[in-house]
Amino acid sequence: MKTKVWLVLCAYVLMISCKKDTVTGTSLLFPKVKAIIATNCNPCHLSTGDWRGRPVKFDTDQLISDAYQAIKRSLVDPISPTNIRMPQMATLRNADIDIIIEWYNKGGKVTD
Repeated sequence: MKTKVWLVLCAYVLMISCKKDTVTGTSLLFPKVKAIIATNCNPCHLSTGDWRGRPVKFDTDQLISDAYQAIKRSLVDPISPTNIRMPQMATLRNADIDIIIEWYNKGGKVTD
C-alpha cells in the first residue's frame, strides 16, 4: 500500500513539474516572485523588518498578492515624487523585473 501511495505521489509531482510555462520554465510565477521579494524586500517590508511601520508589508502570500500593483509600480513605472524605485539600497536584476511584470500581467495572484 505504501508503495502505491509513493508511486502516485511521485507521478503527481512529475506531472506538475513537467507542466511548464514557455516564458519562465515553471507553471507558477508567484513562487519566483515570493523568492525575489524575500531576498530584496523583506528586510524592510516585514512587520519585524528593519524599517517597521512601512505601509506595504509582505508578511503573507496574500499581502504580497494584494500589493501586486504597488510592487509593479515601484519596480517598473517612472520614478516620481510619489513613486520611489525599490529596493532603495539595491537594484533588481532585469530577469527578476521581467518575472514580476509577467506575474503582474497575469493578475498578480498567489495562484499565478
